[in-house]
Amino acid sequence: MENSTIERQKKIVEILTLLHEGGSFEAAKQMFNESFDGVDVTEITAAEKALIQSGLDASEIQRLCNIHASVFKGSINDIHRSNYEHENPGHPVHTLKLENKVLQSLLTDELRGTFDQLAAGDWTKKARFINALKDLRQIDRHYSRKETLFFSYMEKYGITAPPKVMWGVDDTIRQLLKDLIAYAESENAAINPLRVQFDQLQHEIKEMVFKEEAIMVPMTLDVFSLDDWEQIATDSSAIGYAWIPEPLPWKAGQKARQQEQVHEHERELAIAKAKATTAAIADPMAEETNQEYYDWETKASNQNEVVLPSGILKLEELGALFSNLPVDLTFVDANDRVKFFSESEKRVFPRTKSVIGREVVNCHPPKSMHIVQQILDDFRKGSRDKADFWIDLRSSKVLIRYFALRNQTTQEYLGCLEVTQDITDIQQLTGQKRLLDETL
Repeated sequence: MENSTIERQKKIVEILTLLHEGGSFEAAKQMFNESFDGVDVTEITAAEKALIQSGLDASEIQRLCNIHASVFKGSINDIHRSNYEHENPGHPVHTLKLENKVLQSLLTDELRGTFDQLAAGDWTKKARFINALKDLRQIDRHYSRKETLFFSYMEKYGITAPPKVMWGVDDTIRQLLKDLIAYAESENAAINPLRVQFDQLQHEIKEMVFKEEAIMVPMTLDVFSLDDWEQIATDSSAIGYAWIPEPLPWKAGQKARQQEQVHEHERELAIAKAKATTAAIADPMAEETNQEYYDWETKASNQNEVVLPSGILKLEELGALFSNLPVDLTFVDANDRVKFFSESEKRVFPRTKSVIGREVVNCHPPKSMHIVQQILDDFRKGSRDKADFWIDLRSSKVLIRYFALRNQTTQEYLGCLEVTQDITDIQQLTGQKRLLDETL
């Protein structure tokens, strides 16, 4: 058996390379069995990352990752648990697995059963099959939660290959489902092409369930802290859930907190192992930058950086952000005085620094001053929260919006935000241009 981390990783890379160069599954499986009696998920993902760093396209790894999973299936080591909070309702892992149970029931019971009736000639079931496929589209929320939250924290700890590969497979599943619905709804839909597309979709989804629960979940349980899981649980509601109602709020119990402290050394070792398996191929500067931005919540604002509830920005970054927004911003404080405006290259309405501190009503023509004042008074009283206007300015259509800003806790009025935007080009948009349509 291979003992050293380096030798083990080289052997796993060798096995994956064999698969990617067209070698047989049986040969790869035999090589694995001869070299290992078990393997950690971090070793598999580190090997995949090594292949990506060596120049192999992530989409190629994505294409064969089902075979990867099959080679290692049944041989992935169970990982020590400092606590079993993930078995409690509301924990993100419990929620993910619950959704997967509903997903597999939808696939096996409703979709497969209805398709078999179609295949037997009962085309009255076509509408039911299509409706079930449309219900399956909720899988997007399941994947989006994983991609936005799970993957972010995995990257925090230096686990970067699985997110790249799994996200690619998620997008493939999304496209397969979209194509299948479109074909099923067409008048020329025939059973054999329908079967091919449905079988492929079902296979990819079931394989993804395995990857999530046998690879991603053990890895994250070994590495994520209880604080990480609590934040993921809190943030999950903003993305939504698939097929299930919003779970009850989850917080780690006192006993779990105590166990985490006792087993913190094991978690640190797991983190170190995850980093060590990728250290030789990771970009040190990239790792350092990721850590800097992931530690922003522990920082305090200073003369060079502003710490906000949703992130951290250097002052020069903040200035560049405001200068490049596709809208013009003006902030009027609670005393109705102009306190800030953004400096974009082509403002709709010019602003000069002399406007700072000026009463905003005096920035408008006399005939509209009373309207501006009424809007601000309504904002202050809380009788309205926004006001929208649009005008024709020379050859442009301009949208002007006012928003009341309030303290999120006390609802105290803080001021008014004016947002101005030239929407002429936006009104001319037709069809769609996706990111993948961009010519590099």
